[in-house]
This record gives sequence, C-alpha cells and structure tokens, in this order.
Amino acid sequence: MVRLFSAIELPAAVRAELAERLRGLRAQEGPLRWVPPERWHITLGFYGDREHVDRRGVWFRRQAAGLAAARLRLRGAGRFPGVLWIGAAPEDHRDASALRAMAGALNADDNASGHDFHPHVTVARWRRGAGGGHRAVHAVAELAEFTGRWWTAGEVVLYRSDQKGPSGPVYTPLDRVTLAGEQG
Repeated sequence: MVRLFSAIELPAAVRAELAERLRGLRAQEGPLRWVPPERWHITLGFYGDREHVDRRGVWFRRQAAGLAAARLRLRGAGRFPGVLWIGAAPEDHRDASALRAMAGALNADDNASGHDFHPHVTVARWRRGAGGGHRAVHAVAELAEFTGRWWTAGEVVLYRSDQKGPSGPVYTPLDRVTLAGEQG
C-alpha cells in the first residue's frame, strides 16, 4: 500500500512566477515551513494508503476520462489551520464547472461535498502554537493582490507520495490523463 493523490500540475512558467513572488517572504526567518516549488500542485483527491496502485490507477483513468480542461490562474492567498495557500481561480463559469467536475470525479470520499472544494496551492505550513498563524496572516495580506498568468489545466495526474527524510515528501507521477478539449 502506498499514499496516493490526484492533482493538477503547475506549468513551469506559473511555478517560476509564483516562486519569484514568494522570494521575499521565503527569505524571512520564522515559523513558516515553505513547500519547495517542485511540490506545488492543486490537489483534486486524496486517497491515503487504503489500496493498491493498480486498482487506484484503473479507477483514476476511468474517472478522469472525458473531463474537460479548465483555464486557470493563481490568484490571492488565504490560510487554513496550519496551511498558507495561494488560490486557483477559473477564467469563467465554464472553467469553474470544469474544475468542480474534476474535483468531484476524482475525490474518492463519498461524504465530500462539491462545496467543500477550494482550489489552492499549499505554499507553507506551520505547527499550531508556534507563531506561524501570525506570520501567515502577514503573508496573506502581502499576497492578497497576487494575480498570476492564465494557463490551461489540460491534464490530471495521479501521484505517489513517499516520506523521505526531513525535507518532506517526494511526489512521483504515476499516471496522467489528458483532459478533453482545451478551452479558450
């Protein structure tokens, strides 16, 4: 059994643009633990370590077949308990529907509601009580007006997550499904 999740990968240019915007914040000392750019993604479904890769891979390909591409950009910032994130905003209603459809189809949790999905890229984490919440509030304020370039999310990826040492997990793409028709 391995830990698996599905996500939208960020294109290299989008990742570079976000890295540049975060450079000053990342350089500051403090309790925020910054996620390396190579691990940035928009999670669609988390599958934990409940089943085998082959079985989840078949399910992933079946669920992703026929899903539409969505035009997105990174925009704004926010926080959840222990998480600083950058939002992912669709271009129009059609793209918003496509993004919700991706999350709905690839979320294996039957109890999850489509209203629970908040597309975002986790850029930092902190331990509760370590002062990270205060630093995250400051970062959210600094990043509130961030607006990245548009791109088309034209595929979804099934990842394996392995814990490897103190620098955090290593994400390995296991499968990719091209989404139907690029929009825009």
